[in-house]
Amino acid sequence: MSRPTTARAQSETVGVVLLLGVFVVAAGAVGIAYLGDVTSGGDDIVVSADLTADGTDLGVSHLGGDALSNDDLAAIVEADGNRTRIAFAPPEGRFGPGDRRTFADALVANASNEVRLVHRPSGTVIERASLAPEPDPTAETGAIEGTVVGQEPTAAVASGAALGLRRSLAPVTGATVTVEGAGRVAETTTAAGGAYRIEGVEPGKYDVTVTAAGFVSATRSVAVGPNETATERFELDPLAPAEFAVTIDGVDTQVDVGEPVEVNATVENVGDEEGTQRIEFTAAGDEVANATLTLSGGESREIPLTWRPGPTDVGEVELAVASEDDTATATVEVVPAETDGFAYIDRDGDGSADETFDGADIEDGEFEGEFDGHFVVFDDPPVRGSFAAETDRITVREGVSLSAGSIELAAEERVSIAEGAVIDTSSSGFLGASSGDIQIESGGGIDARGATVKTTTQALFGADAGDISLSAEGDVDLTNGAFNARAFALFASDGDIEIESDDGTVATTGAWFNPEPTIESDGDDD
Repeated sequence: MSRPTTARAQSETVGVVLLLGVFVVAAGAVGIAYLGDVTSGGDDIVVSADLTADGTDLGVSHLGGDALSNDDLAAIVEADGNRTRIAFAPPEGRFGPGDRRTFADALVANASNEVRLVHRPSGTVIERASLAPEPDPTAETGAIEGTVVGQEPTAAVASGAALGLRRSLAPVTGATVTVEGAGRVAETTTAAGGAYRIEGVEPGKYDVTVTAAGFVSATRSVAVGPNETATERFELDPLAPAEFAVTIDGVDTQVDVGEPVEVNATVENVGDEEGTQRIEFTAAGDEVANATLTLSGGESREIPLTWRPGPTDVGEVELAVASEDDTATATVEVVPAETDGFAYIDRDGDGSADETFDGADIEDGEFEGEFDGHFVVFDDPPVRGSFAAETDRITVREGVSLSAGSIELAAEERVSIAEGAVIDTSSSGFLGASSGDIQIESGGGIDARGATVKTTTQALFGADAGDISLSAEGDVDLTNGAFNARAFALFASDGDIEIESDDGTVATTGAWFNPEPTIESDGDDD
């Protein structure tokens, strides 16, 4: 069974005090304290302690009884309106019979020092003494003083015809000033006019910290010399009001109708003060969910949100997460739920399929067609021969592998091949193999960022790779894409890679080509 460590002396908290005797030696006090069971059941503890002054040094002696943990003990010294708390630990260990601890310059000379030996877990006063030491002729202490001012709300000031803003400072009364260093902590509060002073400071370096309601705390390092007064003026900044910033991460750019969209939002209070705000999640302006958050200054919170689009949401939809201060948005493209088809035509531009193409539209392994509208390839087409589409706009979605004997994509406005999509006419054989050409044309631009386009051919003897041709009136963006027209065989012929922009630029940053392409454009290429 563990023994209780809570204590009570001089009848200040729960406990029983057995007054066995008090006597004074020099400037000291001796007492015997009975520490009762103030927590859980167990044996009682008896402690006899002695508090003495040797000049401005404080001595604490354990005269008999039970040992207590250093972590549980502290000496409190109050003199001249200042309070100093002195911890027994470090070092770790226990304070037992026969032990004596000396705390240098813990007392203020020529003043009444009210000293208490306290059991910290319970707040019990084990021993107290009123000590008035004479100054140590060799002790030379200093002081720290100064003023604390703070910014008031910015005021408008008229000057002639101009109206400017001026920062106003005012003294801060009641601010807490804490001096920490040399194994001790001293604390005081500012008086009228924001003034403070702490005396009896041993020479050395100290951290001086000022805290006040409504202001950001400030800490500075101050050096104190013997018989010197260090002056430090603190100018406190007001606490910034709560401000909730919102960010969104990890939203899928394209989803099917009925497929849940996961939105990971982070809300951070970038101000100093605690605040409470309503957070709203909307899709196309309609509220999906809301929550009320309370955040301390600097605190952030991740909020997982989910939205499930319906048939009326087909097209581009803006998702927004908003606080009272900030709004973060992300755009997703909602497409009709996939069927057994591989492509569809959107004739009226509403994002929905007006006609879907499946295996029944492939004749003799080939797919060819001229259309009006937006032609979207959303799944791998089961084509063995040629694949040709001519329309206003063409999109090959992310993850689609468009493989055919030859491929021709021609759009009046734009061709978009999503990141991760593959356009492929590759082939292989034993004694000979050849692959078809890939031709992509656009009256506007071509976007093939992160896409793979290849006509590679592999055989033991004789391989002929197809050509890759990308031609547009506007910009051609091949950033981070991969384009391969190599042939691998004993007798091999690589295909050509030709890229042309009549009135735009060609972007190839991070792109990989094999072999090297021929690039022609009227603009500045990267």
